[in-house]
Amino acid sequence: MVQAQESPSMTLAQAARIMREAVKDKSYRAYPLGGEWAAFMRWGRGSWTAATYRAYESCGDKFARTFPDLEVRDFEPPVGTERLEEFLDNLWGESAPATYNTNLTIIRQFFRFCALKEKIHGDPSLPLKRRKRRQPHREVFNEDTMLRIIANGPQTDKYMYRDKIALRLLLEWALRKGALRAVQYKHFDRPRRRLTIFTKGEKVFDKVIPDDAFWEELDLAQMALGAQPEHFLMGSRSTLNRFAGYDKKTGEKKIEKRFLDKPEKALSAAATHHWWYGCLERAGVTEPGQTSGQKMHKARHSSGQALLEEFHDIKLVQKHLGHASPTTTLETYVDYDDFALSEHMAVLLERRKERSE
Repeated sequence: MVQAQESPSMTLAQAARIMREAVKDKSYRAYPLGGEWAAFMRWGRGSWTAATYRAYESCGDKFARTFPDLEVRDFEPPVGTERLEEFLDNLWGESAPATYNTNLTIIRQFFRFCALKEKIHGDPSLPLKRRKRRQPHREVFNEDTMLRIIANGPQTDKYMYRDKIALRLLLEWALRKGALRAVQYKHFDRPRRRLTIFTKGEKVFDKVIPDDAFWEELDLAQMALGAQPEHFLMGSRSTLNRFAGYDKKTGEKKIEKRFLDKPEKALSAAATHHWWYGCLERAGVTEPGQTSGQKMHKARHSSGQALLEEFHDIKLVQKHLGHASPTTTLETYVDYDDFALSEHMAVLLERRKERSE
């Protein structure tokens, strides 16, 4: 009896790549709901950032493929509400509340658009509840660790000063990973001691950097790399494997690795991630080969927390982090200085003791 051969299983990475390609080719728009979603995307394009547009299209792709035989009118409440609840729970029920809420917001925007265009009479998304966000667990580097990373994290080659500048921008000036990747040498204004930053939400703002040592290190980095104004601070590098003859003892081929600098192209997010962990490893903060557990965003939290503990001014920290509201600063990024709180509690208890005597 001939046994049927098992088909090779697909890895998670392969499945994710197939899904990304499906979104890129926009084949989901062939479905009835996909066509409506395409109209929604055209309607919102002018007011969304590129990242928002990608998030909305990803959700729309999943929505259209989940209900390939349904049209917008099939989502009239209450049946439509139940269908949406099942859709959100199946795809993001086990995800973080923030991820669930983001996709719920996208679905709500879509059906608000459909109602506005009179394609549906009732909005099925209105009864849907948002998930309660969990209290974030914040971890920060202490001051000694931050100084050690800046001093010992850089590579000991022509990238040494570049690395030091990048680490200072993360740990001292609270740049996000995306903002760091976007920095070009032309964004540094030496006479005015300013750096123009392009960051999340397509926001653009300047940071005044008064430290002379920072600008001296930037000059050294630019000279070491021969950097031009259009070059990225975190420029891309390609690895080339070249044949280097045969091993005399084993007869095996010898492969020589060479690196090709591409400073006119920004370092990829994945490569920046590995660069960060390389810096942490050299500083003795992480174990050799470790690539998780110490996110780059921790540097941003650390920068804000250090400023708060030094000056006890939440508005100052809000400005430093570039937040529109101090609520975001307090609820998401920093904790009130525990030492300052303990000092105030000590004064309060001492006063109570004096009044009771």
